[in-house]
Amino acid sequence: MKNYSVTKIDTHTHTYFSFDAAENGNSPEKMCEEAVNKGLDAIIFTDHIEVNHEVEHAFPPLNIAEYKKQCAEAKKLYKGKLDVYTGVEMGQITHYPETAEEIAKTNDFDYIIDSVHNTKGEQDPYYVDFTKIPYDKIIYTIDKYFDEYLQLTYVPYIDQFAHLTYPLRYIKKAGIDIDITKWDSVIEQIPKNIIKNGKVYELNSVYVRKNIILPEDHILQMYKDLGGKKIRLGSDAHYIEHVADGFAQAYELIDNIYKGEIK
Repeated sequence: MKNYSVTKIDTHTHTYFSFDAAENGNSPEKMCEEAVNKGLDAIIFTDHIEVNHEVEHAFPPLNIAEYKKQCAEAKKLYKGKLDVYTGVEMGQITHYPETAEEIAKTNDFDYIIDSVHNTKGEQDPYYVDFTKIPYDKIIYTIDKYFDEYLQLTYVPYIDQFAHLTYPLRYIKKAGIDIDITKWDSVIEQIPKNIIKNGKVYELNSVYVRKNIILPEDHILQMYKDLGGKKIRLGSDAHYIEHVADGFAQAYELIDNIYKGEIK
């Protein structure tokens, strides 16, 4: 992959092939049109494969053949205007590692990002009302989340590590303040492994769009202090208009920490 300017590539986007964006009209072609309109040089489609659901059948599986076909058509249509990559966001890899590895090996995706949407045996925080959850259970949720995320950093085929603060979106939304520094010992090992293995740290701009104050600056400062320089922005767009949304503010955060080192 080319070395794009950090604000000129959206590395985390979803089309209507993702189960949670199926009704949004966001075809690969329309997402590309929006990317061009917003001045991007490249876009990576990363539709969901939730590995645990591939086995447990909780959500419809990604139609990989049709997904890749439409992405290829969009790539051809926008040749010379926009570089288009067909990737995937693989969730809960550590729940069924053999299944995940087989998916990664047999589908030849351009780019793979990871995620932990739910820890083993627990519900996705998106569906949880944290105002009704005891505080010690919330702490347990965060403990388990970072432990599982750390295990992901040992998976060799992941290219980019996505939204490290995912559950905090919904805990913060519930009005609950969490001192993230309590988990610094385990969080620190995550960027250490990302750096050691030459992988990419994602700054997910959804926190800008949702107007939620998350500890992205604390973690990004940690990443920098450890020597990390591979950073890419991802909008996590599930709607056409959200492509590259919040990138200016997210880059401002990067620049405040890196002082012009990251372009």
